[in-house]
Amino acid sequence: MENTRLLLTGLLALAAFLTIAETSRTGATLGASLQVSNPVALSRCVTPFTRSLQRSTSANAGLFLKKFQVVGVNHDVALEGKNVNFNLGTTGPATLQVPEGVEVRVPRKNEILIASQTKDKVLEFAQQVQDLKEDSGKEGVRRVGKGVRVVDTLDPVHEKKLKLVGVGYRAAVKGNTIVLNIGYSHPVTLPILEGVKIECPSNTEITISGKSSWAVGQMAYNIREWRKPEPYKGKGIKYEGERILMKEGKRKK
Repeated sequence: MENTRLLLTGLLALAAFLTIAETSRTGATLGASLQVSNPVALSRCVTPFTRSLQRSTSANAGLFLKKFQVVGVNHDVALEGKNVNFNLGTTGPATLQVPEGVEVRVPRKNEILIASQTKDKVLEFAQQVQDLKEDSGKEGVRRVGKGVRVVDTLDPVHEKKLKLVGVGYRAAVKGNTIVLNIGYSHPVTLPILEGVKIECPSNTEITISGKSSWAVGQMAYNIREWRKPEPYKGKGIKYEGERILMKEGKRKK
């Protein structure tokens, strides 16, 4: 009985040893195959590093951007040539000179955009702007967003397209206005907003473009409001790609 127990114990120990050896051999073979025969699989194993490397490489193709707001009563900013003039209320006026290789935009009187192809230059000039007056919550120079963004350009062009659907519907640009014939007894004439360009590739197509996304969207809204698409035949003015939920008309019994 004692001999049988010893024999079973030895067999179990041997089986455990063989299992460990087989696992080690398999792991070594897999590692060798990843390093030698399949470099693609090896690159996939370092996904986090690869992704960060791809992000940093692609980021160098655009512009690094930081945005600030000047908040408070009698707080504003203006760009005059290479000088950025700040009015900071009780702190008084301040002027910063735009360094070489840095672009500055002031889209509104309380906003400033700082961009450059060199990240360090953006951070250095952004720190100078932020040091002018600390943001106290009620007034000061406030950072918009976290970190440094990457953009393709500082002057993007926004665009919206409209389509006229209906018999006899047509549009045309005349001077600084757009004239719509959309089923009323008289043509509808709308003034074109400042900074917005409108083109009519055909009688039933309207292309609205501009640097201000708000102005482009507002102009498209003003035009569409005059004849929204109706849900029975789909007639009206609709955005390009807009899907109209159609309703079933009344049937005669």
